[in-house]
Amino acid sequence: MMRTPHFYCEFCGVEVGKDARVCPRCGRFFSSVKCPKCDYVGKSDDFTSGCPVCGYAEAANPSPEPIKPLTQLAPPLPWWAFLVTAVILAALIALLLAR
Repeated sequence: MMRTPHFYCEFCGVEVGKDARVCPRCGRFFSSVKCPKCDYVGKSDDFTSGCPVCGYAEAANPSPEPIKPLTQLAPPLPWWAFLVTAVILAALIALLLAR
């Protein structure tokens, strides 16, 4: 099985080209490449046959785990949480004005 290096944005996980300087999804700039296995950092030319330190290279057809958008990481607060907060805030304001 032919193993070829694939390059991914460290911040959002999208696959990028070998010589990409900016991530097409999140806009982060790349100054170097980091091996996901041993954390070696170097230029993209160092990784033409995989990581020069540990030899890590993905298979030709990787299936990376999909990255969830930040909006889907936590569910929104329920309506009653806002109501409880408003009641507590109103009670605190009433206590301060009563003095």
